[in-house]
Amino acid sequence: MFNKADQSKEGVLNSEEFIKFFHLLTRRKDLYEIMKKYTDHDYTQTMETMYINRDGLLSFLRVHYKQTMKSINLEQVQQLINEFELNSELREKGLLSVDGFRNMLLSSNFDIIGSARSHQVYQDMTRPLCDYYINTSHNTYLFYSQISGESNPEAYNRVLLMGVRAVELDCYDGDNGRPIVTHAHTLVKPCSFESIIHSIEPNLFKTSPYPVILNIENHCSSEQQKQMAQILKRILGDRLVTKPLPNTDPSILPSPEDLKYKVLIRSKKVSTSLQAKEEDDDDDDDNDTILNPLSKDVQPELAALFVYLQNVPFREYDYAKVHYSPFHSSSLAENRFLKFAQSDPIGLVQQTTWRLLRLYPGGLRQDSSNPDPIVAWNFGVQMVALNYQNEDDMIALCYGKFLDNGGCGYILKPNYLLDAQDTEFNPWDIEMNFDYPQTLTITIISGQFLPRSNLKSSDIPDPFVRLSTHGMHCDEYVRKTKVVNNNGFNPVWNENFQFRIKFPQMCLIYFSIMDYDVLTNNDRLAYFCSPITMIQEGYRHIHLRANNNDQIHSTLFIHVNIQHDYTYNSDDNDDDDIIRTRL
Repeated sequence: MFNKADQSKEGVLNSEEFIKFFHLLTRRKDLYEIMKKYTDHDYTQTMETMYINRDGLLSFLRVHYKQTMKSINLEQVQQLINEFELNSELREKGLLSVDGFRNMLLSSNFDIIGSARSHQVYQDMTRPLCDYYINTSHNTYLFYSQISGESNPEAYNRVLLMGVRAVELDCYDGDNGRPIVTHAHTLVKPCSFESIIHSIEPNLFKTSPYPVILNIENHCSSEQQKQMAQILKRILGDRLVTKPLPNTDPSILPSPEDLKYKVLIRSKKVSTSLQAKEEDDDDDDDNDTILNPLSKDVQPELAALFVYLQNVPFREYDYAKVHYSPFHSSSLAENRFLKFAQSDPIGLVQQTTWRLLRLYPGGLRQDSSNPDPIVAWNFGVQMVALNYQNEDDMIALCYGKFLDNGGCGYILKPNYLLDAQDTEFNPWDIEMNFDYPQTLTITIISGQFLPRSNLKSSDIPDPFVRLSTHGMHCDEYVRKTKVVNNNGFNPVWNENFQFRIKFPQMCLIYFSIMDYDVLTNNDRLAYFCSPITMIQEGYRHIHLRANNNDQIHSTLFIHVNIQHDYTYNSDDNDDDDIIRTRL
């Protein structure tokens, strides 16, 4: 390919030769094969001479893009040609070349997800706070593992700019009389509480106008608690919620709309009525242990800031409905959550209809690994706190989940979870019929410009695509393409996969581009994750993400077909070649 562009045979490309080389690199045989089906001339045309006219392009768009272009006309087709065809002569004749066809299909109009859902808030934001999934970070101050490194304000800014709406601060007495944030009994170096609040203040609402929740683990003395309250009020000013909002229903949580540009404090506020009960039971705060107890006496000025989210121990449904109000929020370690999910699944779901619950990783995850958030989301748990410093599959699922609703960090739960008091929704019962099932057929066609597994590697990737769905247990599948050896530049697969999804509103689809290795674990090269309800039909490019969720120039080219199954038979999902598994 280089030699073809190097017409001077000097081994170095001049500017014109480089442009030719670029065109050769980016020319797509897979798109050429698609265009041939919609052209009037015979198949002897090469990629250099192939073009599609207005009528052919109109037919192509109406056949493959019924969701968005069913009523497209010739005038609109010409507008597409004018926008994406670089050759002026072809534009004037109403023709689109292979390069113009590629430009069109790489544009945002032909992205895998609809821009109306990914770039703007479209859901009802006036419901109580408990009706939403909330993008939540665990031990936000850490960049690396749970036992080393340093507490860093930039870790907060990083996740806030990624759309997180709930962060965590583990607060202790500082030696200089000023409160600090750190991970106790580890090698983590502390950072001052005040420096963190100062640092995050400008970034609180850059990516979303909806409320930020500061989850405070309070291990401080009364004097330093008072300083924390004063720091919060001085730096956050009117954005800090210090009293109930006017003109809101005092019997329910306010809505994200009510709390726009506001900061909520979530922490333990020990009351007389609950004191005896709390002393007799295990607590559910991340760092409330015998060696590392929370402060039992909360200083009044700080306690006054816990207006809507007072942290209390989790209790069974019968106890909670008598003793807890919507302003009582509970945290659960992952193992304790699973215990209640097994013993009283309906009661657990029903608690999420009127108050906030938070799940956090178990204490043995010192490597900052994450629990699978899907199960907790299935039970309606609003705040699934994950270690954002990790780049594992669980974080990828979280990125995908909160891609929806304009990336604002708040996702409205499905109606059957919102109305769980009436539906008695039980996530373990796959015989329920509350959603609109669909059959999803995906053709993995090709990849473009895939990265190496790391910057230091000189090894050419052997890529394959792992395609998985994550939601209710009946909707979990993993499929894999064949491996293409030694080709990260333009691998071609052309493989079809079909998924029957019973609960689309709860389901994510996860594309992982993997590098096959015979001797070691396969490395993830890039990925994309999204709610199934966001993906669009037709030929689509997926603009892939790096493992740290940064945008990269790699793409995956696929075809999507969606059929709604109004009658659903769970026996149809028993294909032997389907692997149901958790990542």
